[in-house]
Amino acid sequence: MKRYIYNYQTIVSFSEPVVNHAVLLRCQPVVGAYMTIDEEHLIISPEFRLTRGVDQLGNRIIYGSQREGHLSLAYVSAGIVSMSPYLIRSERGFNPVYLVQTRLTELDADATGTATEGDAGRGHASDVAQKICHRVYAMMTYVPFSTDVETTAAQVMQTLQGVCQDYAHLMIGYCRASGIPARYVCGFMEGTGETHAWVEVYDGYSWIGFDPTNDCRIIYGYVKLAHGRDASDCPVSRGIYGGQALQQTQISVTLKEI
Repeated sequence: MKRYIYNYQTIVSFSEPVVNHAVLLRCQPVVGAYMTIDEEHLIISPEFRLTRGVDQLGNRIIYGSQREGHLSLAYVSAGIVSMSPYLIRSERGFNPVYLVQTRLTELDADATGTATEGDAGRGHASDVAQKICHRVYAMMTYVPFSTDVETTAAQVMQTLQGVCQDYAHLMIGYCRASGIPARYVCGFMEGTGETHAWVEVYDGYSWIGFDPTNDCRIIYGYVKLAHGRDASDCPVSRGIYGGQALQQTQISVTLKEI
């Protein structure tokens, strides 16, 4: 068991006042799984009225809204978690949607065949997933700002450039093509930076984590916030507002073992 302290800060600034601002946040660690939450705090602009709940995939969500005009929104999610090796038992099996390709994970037949190199049906799911993780890492080049939230895995295959979201979508696409249930995960990785994305695959008993951006099977040092079929299911934050203002967002994440 290891303990980690996390701090996630977001400041959203607007060029002019906005009204009817609503946000949906998935910024607090999952409950249970491989972690226990020893302490957690959420600090948000006091004018925002908050409602807590769970989405259709079981992720914790916070809904906030402010009708009055304002120029910024700031919030902090911080706390301490105790962490066992990354393993999420699933006695009920898996949701079949994690075997179905989505618009963001779909690959053409040639790309799928080349990437998996005949691994479908060969060996244990975790071993095949490990090979796919390594291939994605080897074929890709990490290039910030080369893609956006709408970039598909098929488009990434044309350039072989992207960020953690793209690495995750590629690995998910290859795993599903090999008959391995896989889902997208967002959260925090040990260190200082921004939010991170990785992949969970189902090995017949449990969900296990792989980070294709860093070519590793996850053991410690990753705090999970949410999962989904792809990135569109589980953004850390999403919002709408009234007005013509330009928006600027600053994000800072720190995760450190204590």
